Amino acid sequence: MNPDNSVLTVYSPGRSFPSVSVTGTKCDLMCEHCGGSHLNGMIAAETPQDMMRVIDRIISSGGDGLLISGGCDADGSVPVMRMTDAIRYASEKGLKVNIHTGLIGKEDAAALVNAGVKAFSVDVHQDPAIIRNVLHLNVPASAYSDMLDNITDAGGTPVAHLTAGFGTEDLRLSVGLVRNKGLRDVVLLALVPTKGTITEDTLISEDAVTDAAVMMIDTGLNVTLGCMRPRSHRTLEIRCIEAGVRHIANPSRQTIQWAKEKGMRVVEKRTCCCIRSGR
Repeated sequence: MNPDNSVLTVYSPGRSFPSVSVTGTKCDLMCEHCGGSHLNGMIAAETPQDMMRVIDRIISSGGDGLLISGGCDADGSVPVMRMTDAIRYASEKGLKVNIHTGLIGKEDAAALVNAGVKAFSVDVHQDPAIIRNVLHLNVPASAYSDMLDNITDAGGTPVAHLTAGFGTEDLRLSVGLVRNKGLRDVVLLALVPTKGTITEDTLISEDAVTDAAVMMIDTGLNVTLGCMRPRSHRTLEIRCIEAGVRHIANPSRQTIQWAKEKGMRVVEKRTCCCIRSGR
Protein backbone atom coordinates (compact mmCIF):
# COMPACT_ATOMS: atom_id res chain seq x y z
CA MET A 1 0.00 0.00 0.00
CA ASN A 2 1.25 3.48 -0.87
CA PRO A 3 2.57 5.08 2.37
CA ASP A 4 0.51 8.19 1.66
CA ASN A 5 -2.63 6.07 1.71
CA SER A 6 -1.72 3.80 4.61
CA VAL A 7 -3.18 6.01 7.34
CA LEU A 8 -6.87 5.96 8.26
CA THR A 9 -7.95 8.82 10.51
CA VAL A 10 -11.09 8.16 12.51
CA TYR A 11 -13.03 10.76 14.48
CA SER A 12 -15.01 9.83 17.58
CA PRO A 13 -16.04 13.10 19.22
CA GLY A 14 -18.48 11.79 21.83
CA ARG A 15 -18.57 13.78 25.08
CA SER A 16 -15.15 15.22 24.34
CA PHE A 17 -16.53 17.27 21.44
CA PRO A 18 -20.30 17.68 21.89
CA SER A 19 -22.78 19.22 19.48
CA VAL A 20 -24.59 22.25 20.85
CA SER A 21 -27.73 23.88 19.45
CA VAL A 22 -28.21 27.62 19.90
CA THR A 23 -31.92 27.24 19.10
CA GLY A 24 -32.71 24.16 21.13
CA THR A 25 -35.08 22.10 19.01
CA LYS A 26 -36.48 25.09 17.10
CA CYS A 27 -35.97 25.66 13.37
CA ASP A 28 -37.82 28.08 11.10
CA LEU A 29 -37.02 26.24 7.86
CA MET A 30 -38.13 22.74 8.88
CA CYS A 31 -36.52 21.15 5.82
CA GLU A 32 -38.38 18.25 4.25
CA HIS A 33 -35.67 15.68 5.06
CA CYS A 34 -35.18 16.67 8.71
CA GLY A 35 -38.12 18.59 10.13
CA GLY A 36 -35.92 19.66 13.04
CA SER A 37 -35.53 16.12 14.32
CA HIS A 38 -31.73 16.12 14.11
CA LEU A 39 -31.62 18.92 16.70
CA ASN A 40 -33.00 16.59 19.36
CA GLY A 41 -29.66 14.92 20.03
CA MET A 42 -27.80 18.18 20.66
CA ILE A 43 -27.18 20.02 23.90
CA ALA A 44 -29.45 23.06 24.06
CA ALA A 45 -27.72 26.39 24.80
CA GLU A 46 -29.99 29.19 23.66
CA THR A 47 -28.39 32.05 25.61
CA PRO A 48 -24.76 33.15 25.99
CA GLN A 49 -24.98 32.21 29.66
CA ASP A 50 -26.11 28.70 28.78
CA MET A 51 -23.27 28.42 26.27
CA MET A 52 -20.71 29.52 28.85
CA ARG A 53 -21.96 26.82 31.23
CA VAL A 54 -21.64 24.19 28.51
CA ILE A 55 -18.13 25.37 27.69
CA ASP A 56 -17.09 25.28 31.35
CA ARG A 57 -18.36 21.69 31.61
CA ILE A 58 -16.32 20.70 28.56
CA ILE A 59 -13.22 22.31 30.03
CA SER A 60 -13.68 20.70 33.46
CA SER A 61 -14.13 17.27 31.88
CA GLY A 62 -10.98 17.59 29.77
CA GLY A 63 -12.83 17.88 26.47
CA ASP A 64 -11.31 19.04 23.20
CA GLY A 65 -13.93 21.38 21.78
CA LEU A 66 -17.46 21.68 20.50
CA LEU A 67 -19.65 21.98 17.42
CA ILE A 68 -21.98 24.98 17.60
CA SER A 69 -25.03 24.59 15.39
CA GLY A 70 -28.79 24.91 15.59
CA GLY A 71 -31.92 25.38 13.57
CA CYS A 72 -32.02 27.95 10.78
CA ASP A 73 -33.85 31.24 10.56
CA ALA A 74 -36.04 31.79 7.50
CA ASP A 75 -33.10 33.29 5.59
CA GLY A 76 -31.00 30.14 5.95
CA SER A 77 -28.69 31.42 8.67
CA VAL A 78 -28.15 29.90 12.10
CA PRO A 79 -28.37 32.61 14.82
CA VAL A 80 -24.91 32.09 16.29
CA MET A 81 -23.62 35.65 16.47
CA ARG A 82 -24.86 36.24 20.01
CA MET A 83 -22.39 33.54 21.07
CA THR A 84 -19.27 35.40 19.88
CA ASP A 85 -17.99 36.20 23.38
CA ALA A 86 -18.54 32.62 24.51
CA ILE A 87 -16.71 31.35 21.43
CA ARG A 88 -13.77 33.64 22.18
CA TYR A 89 -13.73 32.36 25.76
CA ALA A 90 -13.72 28.74 24.56
CA SER A 91 -10.88 29.44 22.14
CA GLU A 92 -8.80 31.22 24.78
CA LYS A 93 -9.22 28.20 27.04
CA GLY A 94 -7.78 25.96 24.32
CA LEU A 95 -10.97 24.44 22.94
CA LYS A 96 -11.41 23.91 19.22
CA VAL A 97 -14.60 25.36 17.80
CA ASN A 98 -16.38 24.08 14.71
CA ILE A 99 -19.41 26.15 13.75
CA HIS A 100 -22.37 25.57 11.47
CA THR A 101 -23.60 29.01 10.50
CA GLY A 102 -25.78 28.30 7.50
CA LEU A 103 -25.68 31.14 5.00
CA ILE A 104 -23.45 33.88 6.40
CA GLY A 105 -22.21 37.33 5.43
CA LYS A 106 -18.60 38.49 5.32
CA GLU A 107 -18.69 40.66 8.47
CA ASP A 108 -20.23 37.93 10.59
CA ALA A 109 -17.72 35.41 9.25
CA ALA A 110 -14.84 37.74 10.14
CA ALA A 111 -16.21 38.22 13.66
CA LEU A 112 -16.33 34.46 14.20
CA VAL A 113 -12.81 33.97 12.83
CA ASN A 114 -11.55 36.69 15.17
CA ALA A 115 -13.30 34.94 18.04
CA GLY A 116 -11.34 31.76 17.34
CA VAL A 117 -13.52 29.57 15.14
CA LYS A 118 -11.34 26.81 13.66
CA ALA A 119 -13.67 25.49 10.99
CA PHE A 120 -16.94 26.40 9.31
CA SER A 121 -19.17 23.44 8.51
CA VAL A 122 -21.22 24.48 5.50
CA ASP A 123 -23.90 22.55 3.66
CA VAL A 124 -23.63 23.16 -0.06
CA HIS A 125 -26.48 22.73 -2.55
CA GLN A 126 -26.79 23.88 -6.15
CA ASP A 127 -30.02 22.41 -7.53
CA PRO A 128 -32.62 25.22 -7.36
CA ALA A 129 -35.43 22.68 -6.93
CA ILE A 130 -33.75 21.20 -3.86
CA ILE A 131 -33.02 24.63 -2.41
CA ARG A 132 -36.62 25.75 -2.88
CA ASN A 133 -38.73 22.64 -2.34
CA VAL A 134 -36.69 20.62 0.17
CA LEU A 135 -34.78 23.27 2.10
CA HIS A 136 -37.61 25.84 1.93
CA LEU A 137 -35.17 28.61 1.02
CA ASN A 138 -36.02 31.50 -1.27
CA VAL A 139 -32.45 32.13 -2.41
CA PRO A 140 -30.57 31.55 -5.69
CA ALA A 141 -27.95 28.84 -5.98
CA SER A 142 -25.34 31.62 -6.04
CA ALA A 143 -26.03 32.23 -2.32
CA TYR A 144 -23.85 29.22 -1.55
CA SER A 145 -21.03 30.57 -3.69
CA ASP A 146 -21.30 33.88 -1.83
CA MET A 147 -21.22 32.03 1.50
CA LEU A 148 -18.01 30.22 0.62
CA ASP A 149 -16.41 33.48 -0.56
CA ASN A 150 -17.49 35.31 2.59
CA ILE A 151 -15.89 32.73 4.86
CA THR A 152 -12.69 32.45 2.82
CA ASP A 153 -12.32 36.23 2.44
CA ALA A 154 -12.69 36.58 6.21
CA GLY A 155 -9.80 34.17 6.76
CA GLY A 156 -11.92 31.18 7.68
CA THR A 157 -11.83 27.63 6.41
CA PRO A 158 -15.11 26.37 4.97
CA VAL A 159 -15.53 22.60 5.06
CA ALA A 160 -18.20 21.74 2.52
CA HIS A 161 -20.74 19.08 3.44
CA LEU A 162 -22.23 17.40 0.37
CA THR A 163 -25.17 15.04 0.74
CA ALA A 164 -25.90 11.96 -1.32
CA GLY A 165 -29.62 11.42 -1.74
CA PHE A 166 -30.78 14.78 -3.06
CA GLY A 167 -30.21 13.70 -6.66
CA THR A 168 -27.20 13.49 -8.94
CA GLU A 169 -27.69 17.02 -10.28
CA ASP A 170 -27.41 18.67 -6.87
CA LEU A 171 -24.35 16.60 -6.01
CA ARG A 172 -22.61 17.12 -9.34
CA LEU A 173 -23.14 20.88 -9.36
CA SER A 174 -22.13 21.18 -5.71
CA VAL A 175 -18.88 19.31 -6.34
CA GLY A 176 -18.21 21.64 -9.27
CA LEU A 177 -18.73 24.71 -7.09
CA VAL A 178 -16.43 23.40 -4.37
CA ARG A 179 -13.70 22.60 -6.89
CA ASN A 180 -14.08 26.00 -8.58
CA LYS A 181 -13.54 27.67 -5.21
CA GLY A 182 -10.26 25.81 -4.76
CA LEU A 183 -11.45 23.82 -1.75
CA ARG A 184 -10.08 20.34 -1.20
CA ASP A 185 -11.60 18.94 2.00
CA VAL A 186 -15.24 17.83 1.85
CA VAL A 187 -17.50 15.77 4.06
CA LEU A 188 -19.78 13.26 2.38
CA LEU A 189 -23.13 12.75 4.08
CA ALA A 190 -26.05 10.53 3.13
CA LEU A 191 -29.74 10.97 3.80
CA VAL A 192 -31.01 8.80 6.64
CA PRO A 193 -34.57 7.54 7.10
CA THR A 194 -36.16 10.03 9.51
CA LYS A 195 -39.63 9.58 10.97
CA GLY A 196 -42.17 12.11 9.78
CA THR A 197 -40.11 13.29 6.81
CA ILE A 198 -39.81 12.50 3.11
CA THR A 199 -37.00 10.07 3.92
CA GLU A 200 -38.98 8.00 6.44
CA ASP A 201 -39.51 5.08 4.08
CA THR A 202 -36.50 5.60 1.83
CA LEU A 203 -33.03 4.18 2.31
CA ILE A 204 -30.29 5.34 -0.03
CA SER A 205 -28.22 2.45 -1.37
CA GLU A 206 -24.63 1.74 -0.44
CA ASP A 207 -23.81 1.88 -4.14
CA ALA A 208 -25.11 5.46 -4.38
CA VAL A 209 -22.98 6.64 -1.45
CA THR A 210 -19.89 4.80 -2.63
CA ASP A 211 -20.34 6.13 -6.17
CA ALA A 212 -20.56 9.66 -4.74
CA ALA A 213 -17.30 9.13 -2.86
CA VAL A 214 -15.58 7.83 -5.99
CA MET A 215 -16.84 10.76 -8.06
CA MET A 216 -15.51 13.27 -5.51
CA ILE A 217 -12.14 11.54 -5.18
CA ASP A 218 -11.79 11.40 -8.96
CA THR A 219 -12.14 15.20 -9.06
CA GLY A 220 -9.27 15.57 -6.58
CA LEU A 221 -11.23 16.13 -3.39
CA ASN A 222 -10.18 14.79 0.02
CA VAL A 223 -13.31 13.00 1.22
CA THR A 224 -14.36 12.37 4.79
CA LEU A 225 -17.26 9.98 5.35
CA GLY A 226 -19.35 12.04 7.76
CA CYS A 227 -21.44 11.01 10.74
CA MET A 228 -24.83 11.48 9.05
CA ARG A 229 -25.31 8.25 7.14
CA PRO A 230 -27.50 5.14 7.46
CA ARG A 231 -26.00 2.83 10.07
CA SER A 232 -27.73 -0.16 8.53
CA HIS A 233 -25.15 -0.08 5.72
CA ARG A 234 -22.78 -2.66 7.15
CA THR A 235 -20.14 -2.61 4.43
CA LEU A 236 -20.28 1.06 3.42
CA GLU A 237 -17.29 2.16 5.50
CA ILE A 238 -15.01 -0.54 4.12
CA ARG A 239 -16.16 0.08 0.56
CA CYS A 240 -15.40 3.77 0.94
CA ILE A 241 -11.93 3.01 2.29
CA GLU A 242 -11.31 0.71 -0.67
CA ALA A 243 -12.40 3.60 -2.90
CA GLY A 244 -9.83 5.91 -1.35
CA VAL A 245 -11.55 7.57 1.64
CA ARG A 246 -9.03 8.07 4.46
CA HIS A 247 -11.11 9.99 7.02
CA ILE A 248 -14.24 8.56 8.69
CA ALA A 249 -16.45 9.84 11.49
CA ASN A 250 -17.62 7.27 14.04
CA PRO A 251 -16.63 4.10 12.20
CA SER A 252 -17.54 0.70 13.59
CA ARG A 253 -15.06 -1.37 15.55
CA GLN A 254 -15.20 -3.92 12.77
CA THR A 255 -14.07 -1.33 10.24
CA ILE A 256 -11.16 -0.26 12.44
CA GLN A 257 -10.11 -3.88 12.92
CA TRP A 258 -10.39 -4.54 9.17
CA ALA A 259 -8.19 -1.54 8.40
CA LYS A 260 -5.52 -2.70 10.84
CA GLU A 261 -5.59 -6.19 9.38
CA LYS A 262 -5.02 -4.60 5.95
CA GLY A 263 -1.86 -2.98 7.28
CA MET A 264 -3.23 0.51 7.73
CA ARG A 265 -2.19 2.72 10.63
CA VAL A 266 -5.32 3.94 12.36
CA VAL A 267 -5.14 7.38 13.98
CA GLU A 268 -8.00 8.05 16.37
CA LYS A 269 -9.10 11.59 17.26
CA ARG A 270 -11.71 12.79 19.74
CA THR A 271 -12.78 15.80 17.69
CA CYS A 272 -15.34 16.54 15.02
CA CYS A 273 -14.17 15.36 11.61
CA CYS A 274 -13.96 18.96 10.37
CA ILE A 275 -11.09 19.71 12.74
CA ARG A 276 -7.87 18.84 10.99
CA SER A 277 -4.27 19.71 11.82
CA GLY A 278 -3.59 23.39 11.25
CA ARG A 279 -7.21 24.51 11.79
